[in-house]
Amino acid sequence: MRFQNKVVFITGGTKGLGKAMAQAFLAEGASVAVNGRNKEAAEKFTEEFKGRQALAFEGDISDYDTMEATASRVYETLGKVDILINNAGIVNPLVPSVKMKKEDFNKVIDINLKGTFYTTQIFGKRMIQQGSGRIVSIASQVALFGEKGFLPYAISKSGLMVMTRQLAYEWSKSGVTLCAVAPGFIKGGMNEALIKKEVFVNYLSGRTPIGRMATVGELVATILFLASDDAAYINGETIVMDGGMTGYTSEGLLDFLSKGK
Repeated sequence: MRFQNKVVFITGGTKGLGKAMAQAFLAEGASVAVNGRNKEAAEKFTEEFKGRQALAFEGDISDYDTMEATASRVYETLGKVDILINNAGIVNPLVPSVKMKKEDFNKVIDINLKGTFYTTQIFGKRMIQQGSGRIVSIASQVALFGEKGFLPYAISKSGLMVMTRQLAYEWSKSGVTLCAVAPGFIKGGMNEALIKKEVFVNYLSGRTPIGRMATVGELVATILFLASDDAAYINGETIVMDGGMTGYTSEGLLDFLSKGK
C-alpha cells in the first residue's frame, strides 16, 4: 500500500470529493484527519469511520486560530502530518463581474485563497520542522482562461497555482514539496446539482475533446498519484486534468471554413 504509516490531512474532507479522497487514502494504508465547516458532517464522518485511523474536526479554514488549534490536535493525536491536501473551497454565485457583490467576492477569496494559505503555512511550518512533507492543492482549469461569471473563483484558484510555485521554491530545501492539480468539470462534488440535469451534462461534456466530464474516481486517482513517492519530482507544478478542455473549442476555424460559410 502506497501510504502505509503516512498521515494525511484533508481540508473540506468530511463530504463530497474530500471524503472520497479520505476513503482512498485510508484504503491505501494512511491515517487520515479531515476538517469541515459543518459540525454534523464532521460527526457523521467520525461515526462512519469509527475503528479506523480517521479523525474529523469542525472548523473553517479562513479562521487562522481555529486551523492552528486543529493542527495542534492532529499532531498531538497522530504525531505528524506527511501529506496535506488543500481541498476546501467554494464557488461564487455565477453572475457577470459588474454585478458581483462585495461580500460574495470577499467570501470566495477569504476561503479559497487566504484560508488555503493559512492552512498551508500552519501545517507547512510543522513539516519544515520535521524535515519532510508533501502538499497538494486543488486549483481549477477555470483559472487558465476566461469564463464569464467565475471571476473571484478564478482569481483564487490562479493564486493557488502561484502559491504552489513560490512555496516550492522556498520550502523544498527543507524537504517540503508542493504541487497542484487543476481539474475541469467533475461529475460530482460542487457540481452535484448541475449533473442532475442532462442538458448541463451534455453541455459540459461537449466542451472537451474527450466528450465527457471527469469522474470523481479519476480526480481522486490523480490526487493520490501526486501525493505519492511516484510523483516526488513533480514540484512547484500545476497538473491540468481537464480532458483537453483548456484551449479547445468544439468548432475550430478549419471546421467552420469546411462548411463553406
